[in-house]
This record gives sequence, C-alpha cells and structure tokens, in this order.
Amino acid sequence: MEPIKYVNEHLLPGQIGHILIVLGFVASIVAAISYFFATRDQMNNIGSEQSSWKWMGRISFSVHSLCVFGIIGIIFYIMLNQYFEYWYAFEHVSKSLDQRYIFSAFWEGQEGSFLLWMFWHVVLGLILMFRAKEWETSTLAVVALVQIFLSSMLLGLHFGPNDFKVGSNPLALVRDVQNIPLFANPNYKIPDGQGLNALLQNYWMTIHPPTLFLGFASTLIPFAYAIAGLWTRQHKSWIKPMLPWALFSGAILGTGILMGGAWAYEALSFGGYWAWDPVENMSLVPWIILIAGIHTALVARSTGYSIKATYIFMILTFVMIVYSTFLTRSGVLGDTSVHAFTEMGLEWQLVVFLFFFIILGFGLYFARSKGIPVKDKEESLYAREFWMFVGSLVLIFSAVLITFTTSIPVYNKIATFFNPDMIPISAPEDVISHYNKYQIWIAIFIATLAGISQFLRYKEQSGFKGSHFKKIGIHLGISALIAMLLTWFAMTIVNINAWQYVVLMWASIFAITTNGDYLVTVIKGNWKVYGSALSHIGFGVMIIGTMASGLNKDIISAKTLMNVNLIEGFDEEEAGKNVLLRKNLPTQMGDYLVTYYNDTIDRQMRYFDINYKRMNDDDEVVEEFNLRPNILYDKGFTKIEASNPSTKHYVQRDIFTHISALPRAEMEPQFAKELEDSLRYVKYEIGLGDTTFTKNYYVVFEEYDRNPVTASYRSMQGDVAVGAKLLVRKVNSDSIWTAMPVYLQRGNSQYEVADKIPELKFKVKFSQDYFKLSKELDYKSYNFKQGESVKIGKYEISFEQFKKDIDRKKYGIVSDVAVGAMLKVKDTENDIDTTVTPIFFLKGNQSLNISEEIRSMGLKFQFASLDPTNGLITMLIADNLSTKDKVIVEIAENALHDYVVLQAIVFPGINLFWLGSIMMMLGLAMSMWKRRVENKQ
Repeated sequence: MEPIKYVNEHLLPGQIGHILIVLGFVASIVAAISYFFATRDQMNNIGSEQSSWKWMGRISFSVHSLCVFGIIGIIFYIMLNQYFEYWYAFEHVSKSLDQRYIFSAFWEGQEGSFLLWMFWHVVLGLILMFRAKEWETSTLAVVALVQIFLSSMLLGLHFGPNDFKVGSNPLALVRDVQNIPLFANPNYKIPDGQGLNALLQNYWMTIHPPTLFLGFASTLIPFAYAIAGLWTRQHKSWIKPMLPWALFSGAILGTGILMGGAWAYEALSFGGYWAWDPVENMSLVPWIILIAGIHTALVARSTGYSIKATYIFMILTFVMIVYSTFLTRSGVLGDTSVHAFTEMGLEWQLVVFLFFFIILGFGLYFARSKGIPVKDKEESLYAREFWMFVGSLVLIFSAVLITFTTSIPVYNKIATFFNPDMIPISAPEDVISHYNKYQIWIAIFIATLAGISQFLRYKEQSGFKGSHFKKIGIHLGISALIAMLLTWFAMTIVNINAWQYVVLMWASIFAITTNGDYLVTVIKGNWKVYGSALSHIGFGVMIIGTMASGLNKDIISAKTLMNVNLIEGFDEEEAGKNVLLRKNLPTQMGDYLVTYYNDTIDRQMRYFDINYKRMNDDDEVVEEFNLRPNILYDKGFTKIEASNPSTKHYVQRDIFTHISALPRAEMEPQFAKELEDSLRYVKYEIGLGDTTFTKNYYVVFEEYDRNPVTASYRSMQGDVAVGAKLLVRKVNSDSIWTAMPVYLQRGNSQYEVADKIPELKFKVKFSQDYFKLSKELDYKSYNFKQGESVKIGKYEISFEQFKKDIDRKKYGIVSDVAVGAMLKVKDTENDIDTTVTPIFFLKGNQSLNISEEIRSMGLKFQFASLDPTNGLITMLIADNLSTKDKVIVEIAENALHDYVVLQAIVFPGINLFWLGSIMMMLGLAMSMWKRRVENKQ
C-alpha cells in the first residue's frame, strides 16, 4: 500500500530537531573520547595546552552544547505555535493554557526534564572549559560521558522483534505514537492538546524545577573532580578546585529543595511544606550526602585526613542523584508517590545508567585505594577534624535510613521478579512518625556538634588542657546555660509534648547561641568567614521553626459546632478537621467569624472568597481580611484536578486555608442533573415593575439587563443574552436579595442560565417558551446609507451615523472590525423617538452581530453586513416581536444551599523555618565565595 502523504503538517522543525538529537549524541561521544585521550596525554606529559585531542574535545563539546540549545529552542517553538501534530506539544500544551506556564509545560514531560538536566550540564561544562585549567580534560571527559547517557534518552530508537526501546524522542509525531482512524485522513487536524497538569499551573513550577535541576546537575562537577583525582592519582590537589563547586552545589540544590517545600506549602493542599514523600526524600538524600562530603573535604584540605571519605561521599552524591532519577522515572514509585513520573519504557536504560557510574566511581576508587594517602596517626579526639568526620558519618546514617524506607518498592519489585508468590514488604503506614522517630536524634546530635565543633581547632593534640580549652569550656558552658533558660521559656510558648522534643529544642538553641558567640568573639566582624557559623545558626533556627509550626499546628476549622453528617463522603475524623460554610452565612471558627460570600470562575480556575473577622469581647471587629483559595477543574469541567490554598501571612504565624470539598453536585455532572430534575419548579408570569407572590417570597421584576454577568454565566464571543433582574424578599422579612436568570442565544441554539439565592434555597430560570426564537421572527432586509430612512408601518427608521468606539471587552469579542449603526426609530402616530445601536463585528471572513430590540414597538434589529466603500449597511428588521413586557420564570424553593467544605490551619513560627533554611543556603554560598577567592589568590 502506498504511504499516505499528509498535508498541513509542520515537519521542518521536527526534522531539524531529529538531526540535532543525533548530532548531539554523536558529539558527546566524540567529546568524551577526545578528552579521554587528552587526559592520557596530559598524564604522560605528551603534548601541550594546544593538544589536538584537547581542541577536538572542546569543539565536539561545543557542538554538543549547541545541539542541546537548539533542541530546546525547537521544542519551545513547537509548543508556542501549538503544533499539536507533535506528541510533546499535544501532551503538554492546550489552547487554553496561559503562556506564562509554557516553561512548566516544557519540563512536565520526562523528555523535557532530561533536556533541562542536559542544559545545565552543558552550561557548567562550558564554564569548566574556560576555568578548570589543568583539570579541564579529565573533568570534561566525565561530563561528556554523562551526556552520552542523557542524550541517549532522547534517541527514540526501537530494535528487534520485542521492540526494545532506546530513548523517547520529544519530537515524535502523534501519528507515530498512536495508530487511530484519524490518521487515515491525509488532511487530518488535531484541534487541541491535552494541556498541562493542573498541579503544575503555578508560578512556583516555573522557578522550582530549573533551580532543582541546576542543583542536580551541579553535583556532577564534584563527582567529575573526584573521578579526575582518582584517574590522575592527584589525590590531594583535586580537593581545592572541587570545594567551591561542592559548596555551590549544596547551596543551589538546597535552595531547589526549599523551593519545592514552598510550592507544596503555597500551592498544594496537604497542609505543610514537607510530607516525607518518596520523591521529596530522594532529592534530600543526595543533599545530605553532599553536606557530609563538604565537611570531610574541609577536613582533607586543612589536615590531609578524610581524603578517602571525601572521594566516597562525592561519588555517592552523584550516584544517588542517578538513583533518584531511576526511582522517579521508572514508574516503581507510582503507588507510593503523587510526584513520580509514569513509566515510559526506559527502566533498563536508567538501570544501565545507574550501574555504569556505580562501577566507574567505586571501581576506580577501589583500584586506586592503596595509593590514596592516609595519615599514620589517627585524628585526635580533641581536634575539630575528628568531630567533623563523626558528624559526616551521622549525616550518612540519616541518608541511609531515608533511602532504605524509600526503596521498599524497589526491594519488592526485585523480590517478586525472582519469586512472584512472595509477600511484599509493607511501607510504614504513618511515614511522618516513622521518619521523625529516627531523624530527631540525628538532628539533636548534629545541632549539638555544630555548637561545639566551631570552637575546636584543626590538628589539636593537647587534650583538655591549657588556656584554650579553659576558654572553650567557659564559652560552651555559658551557651549551654543560656540554651537551658531559653528552652524553658520556649516551652511556655511551644506546646512540646515529649521529652525528646525538649532535648531537640535545647540542642537547636545551643547551636544558635554557640555560633552566635563565635561570630562575635572569634570572627569579630570578618564577614568573609561567616559562612559556616551562619549555616549552623540557620540549622538551629530551622529546627525551632519546624517544631513551632509542627507541634503547635492548630486546625481552627475543627473548632466549630456542626453536624458532621452534613459533609458528603467524610468520615467522623475528617469531618472533625473541616468546617462546612454555607454561602453568606457567617460561622464561628476559633477566634474568627468566617463567611463564604462569593465565588468566581476564570478559565478553569474557580476562586472562593472567604472573609475572616476577629472580634473582641464587645463584638467589635479588631481584624478583617479575605482569602481566596481556589480549585482547578479539568478541561471538560467534569472533575476537580487540584485544590490550591490561600494563606494569610504574619511575622509570627500563618493562617493556611484550602477547600477540602464541594457539594457533590459541583463535582459530579450526572448527580447535578439528577438534583436539578428533583427540583419542584413553578411557573410565574411577571411584568416589568410588577410584583408576584410565591409560597414563601415575593418577587419584583426590576429591569432587563442586556449585558448580564452572574456567577453562573460569563459571556462568550457571539453571545446574545438578556438577564431579568429580580428583587426577592422573604415574607415577614425586610431583607432583600437579588437574582438574575439569563436567557442566551449562542449560535443557532438557545439556553437558559439559572440563578440562585443559596440562603433562601431559591432558584430561578427563564421559561424557554416565552421568547420567540430568531427563526420565528419575520426579518426583512433593508439597505441604508447615512441619513436615509425607511417606513415600516407607523415607524420611521433612520440611519443616523456610525458608532466606531465599540467596547469589545464588554462583549468578549476579539475582531478586526467593530462598528455600530445608530438608528433613530420614530413612532409617527405618537411622536415618540427611540434610539438603538445594533453592532457588527468582523474577524477575517467571519461576522458576528449583536441585535437590538424595542419590545414596546415589537421591533428587532440585526446589523447584517457593511460595505465601507459605498458607506452602505444592510439591516435585518423584524416587526413581529412580542410587545408584552413580561417574562415567564420558573422558581424552585427547595434548591440546596451553596456551600464549601474548608480546612483552616494556623502555623505558628512558620517563618522561623523559612528564615533558618535561607540562612543555611546563604552560609553555603558565602563559604563558596570565600573558597573561590582563596583559590584565585
């Protein structure tokens, strides 16, 4: 069969991208080989700075870099232009996607995140090319080697009868991925894409992933220096140039993790910044190992001890980055983490990636182990390096504990592969308690050590003797005493419910006081060496913030008197943590009077306006603010994709609010239909200005609204709508409510849009049999020039002038031409003049019309066409419109209340957590700068 020749596909970007993918892969291989031979020549003192192998490595790595930049640029071009024939654009972009989230859409997919990782590798590699000097060839050989594996992830090749897969091509066409009848048509068109995951439509997701991936990528540089040191047997000299990179990596990776916590806190609804999710864990573990490696590197640089440990930790940091990549991308965490990628057939490729660098790193380490210098004399118990090494081992123990539990799905998968009948190991039911049980003691030890070790000296051998240790004893003793007093004071503020937390509070304050003392009495204003002390103080502040916000977390939505059975689908425990807020009905919640008073829809986002008032004993409002939590629907508005919180920030606390649930009818369209069918509607005919009585209310028809806007209706391009403003008053009550049912013509169809007053269980809609549909009106065509008139019965209709200042936003219409025709209508028998302005819109070859009517005269006008050359308009006029100024409405008085289920949590001291975390990262950055300056000197 002859292949189908497709038309209207934009194939050129994909063809260029395919070439760049292959060229980039080949260039990375050439770069790795070239730098390998350049390093060999350098080790053998062959060649010079102008070595041909070195120049070939530079050229090929530069070509590889340009290919990576080019592939990224092409994917962005395809996504921005919405070429949905490409699978990546179809899967991650839609026409309704806000352009500000285009970056989030790029790295939502695995291919995009691999490219982001590769992008940072080539940026850092180019910096090494110009700054690494004698380490360029050996380190860039490692960087290029890693890029070979990452580049292979984009190849999209298939081999053999079992369709063995190597890589996933981000530029594949949809018709190459899916075999569906649509592609039997050579002129097929994909109208829209699937769009971006709702959870990623947040500004944090435009800045958190690139920062985190820069952190991941930066761990490659200390790893590359470690491999280079082992390879070239320069076991001491590699540490000096590596250390600033390790500090940079610690600061950036830590900041990326911190941003992830901020995203979880600001945009997710699990009520906090950390949930010990497996994906969270596997970003934290490499950072912990890296921090351990930084401390042993400082020891090795200053004393010559711990060189072997530094090698192991720097190799292990990068290996754990690759392992975390395997966990999050292989699908193995699909049942235990909401953040993991779905399986895409690259599992064995990721396994090869992981084991290659395990074998390379540790194989080279053991091969060179005998040549790594080791001090004959063990570290002194009184020396700083001994306790820094012990602290590093404790950090490694922390990483091992976290990794062991997180890897339970991996153990199960391996075990069931060999024995399908084996009962899998169960993960802890309460992961937070499980991790906290062990990590609390590690935090206590690290905080205490961070306080003591700062005053110790490198290479100290004298023991606890002399004036130096007397001075240390005084400083540490005073700090310990101050920490005890402050811990007692903190216990009066923070609800500490276990003695272990008392010890942790003391250790954290001790770390702050000792390092603060060190800054004042030892460093004495020399800010260039503030880094380590600032990081240690930050650690203490962060732990205090964690305890204050975690132990004192106050779910104020639980402090309400309510019937738990009112919350659909909630058990007693869940209902006890949430409050059901009826619209416009204030509810006492802790110290606040809370009112849900409005909700609005913007695209797929629905915002809920929640008012908080804090009252004093005299019922006077002493504080008032509004929060706007929101929910995000899927594209079809059939289900809720995400619930995003809104937070009131104070210096000393936060009030965190999110929507836990909506009425079932808001989430299940079928149930909503059943509910609507169950309502008992009664028809009423009501004239303009008249009052009609229902069973419980009386209703006044106040006015028509030709441009209605209600909570249930938002105008779309081409809509012709009319609303009836009704004033509703309950019998024996002075309170007045407003309702506005809308009748809508959209294209050739007519719709009724109901409005409701939740407090009254009142719902009203137009009866569709009132309005004459457009097809029943007897339209006749008339041509006018400006100043001309026509006679229809007793009415004289004159075309007065054009109106060109049309407010397009009012009608929600984007057009090339927008013009109104001002018509004067004169009742010749009663000498009454009326003016109407029907509007004509033109967009390309499509025209839209906004009709006008004079109901009292029975006339309706539609601007049909415009001839600007001759100044001629064509107007369609019907004179058989009903003249009754009455509407027929249907009213139900048994409609359910609007409500939301809301959870509100007070996090005291949360800003201490953020402040401490920032101080830690800032301290690492300052230390990096200091080491960089020292290396220059």
